[in-house]
Amino acid sequence: MIRLAAATFLLSAALAQAGHANTLWEESRFEINPTPGQSFEVIRQRKMGAAEFWCAAASYVEVRRGLPITTPIYLERAMAPSLTVPGKRAVTFTLDASGLPAPDPARTTLTIDEIGEMMKSAQARRFCRDAFTRSTK
Repeated sequence: MIRLAAATFLLSAALAQAGHANTLWEESRFEINPTPGQSFEVIRQRKMGAAEFWCAAASYVEVRRGLPITTPIYLERAMAPSLTVPGKRAVTFTLDASGLPAPDPARTTLTIDEIGEMMKSAQARRFCRDAFTRSTK
């Protein structure tokens, strides 16, 4: 009985680790670069929509920065020329709401155009499931 419990535990741990590795590979396909302060930009790639940009922002916050899923992410700059990659376009997010307009509480659509828009990392991560048709975390 103890051996069965130990085997079940080890198998569960191995599967969880394998799932996390797959998630990291998919999320690492995003090009995300830090910019001054608490900001970072997601470089536009082919066929990226608002969901993919927010997914990438959550990935940066949780995986690369190691911050909790409750971390608020703010849209700092809509699609514009990249600050870090010449010739590319990017969307800039920040973890600091200072100087940004308050988000519109009545907004019901996903956007990368409204400066100050805010989403908790866990909310943004849900778009990863839509973007990759898989579960995360």
